[in-house]
Amino acid sequence: MKIYARAPVRVDFAGGSTDIGPISKKLGGYVINAAINHYVDGSLIKLPNKTVLEYHSDLPTSSGLGTSGVMNVVWLALTTRFKDKHELAEWAYAIENATKVVGGKQDQYAAVLGGINFLKFDNSHRVTIERIKLRNNVLRKLESRLFLDYTGPRMSSDINDSIVRNFMNKRKKTIDVFKEIIQNVKKMKTGLSKGDLDCFAGCLNKEWTLRKKLHPNVTTKKIEERIKFAMNNGASAAKVCGAGGGGSILFYAENKKELMRKFSNKLIPFKFDMEGLRVWKK
Repeated sequence: MKIYARAPVRVDFAGGSTDIGPISKKLGGYVINAAINHYVDGSLIKLPNKTVLEYHSDLPTSSGLGTSGVMNVVWLALTTRFKDKHELAEWAYAIENATKVVGGKQDQYAAVLGGINFLKFDNSHRVTIERIKLRNNVLRKLESRLFLDYTGPRMSSDINDSIVRNFMNKRKKTIDVFKEIIQNVKKMKTGLSKGDLDCFAGCLNKEWTLRKKLHPNVTTKKIEERIKFAMNNGASAAKVCGAGGGGSILFYAENKKELMRKFSNKLIPFKFDMEGLRVWKK
């Protein structure tokens, strides 16, 4: 018997790190992300004398797109009889949390659900998902203006750990920045829901400005140079995906195709994935 599973990674538009337990339990967590058509693929093949479990991704190492969380989703989808996708996302998060990885739940929920989602985390760290349904012409326009630039690997858990420690130590600056991040997420949701992509781009830039205030290692000289280059060549917004320090930069540019030709490094074009986790047998 052969079982196959495929789940998408995500790009986080705003609110990253507010989905980490200590933060969401005190301030509430608010995240907007989108599943994209880059995947973790897995298979479970049962033979008479052995079982072979495999999975892989088409993305580079430590891309900042939530690959490790998606791998747990795929592994669980292949090896368990889950009742629903929400349950599976929670199991996948529990595995990561048990290994002392400092992270939240947004990767797992994007993987199982697909689409563009507004995720809310209450003071018990429970999640409520609201699908952001864009008109088809707005969705295509947004998709046509976004691409990823891979800058190299990073260690997101280390950065998140430092940020959470500062938050738990009640550093006023960190707490105030997270409050601003939350307000910016809500503004982005309103703008997206209205199809206002100028508002979306402005909030994307605001998210990056605020994230850099959380820890000096969120950005690097290489990241700042690439963002400056893109902005000087037509991009109107940029932010690093995930915790920062490397990984992938998300760019928003109306001249996307022209701008991408000017880059000499590894770019990751993408489209949105609206389906989420798929499991099938052969």
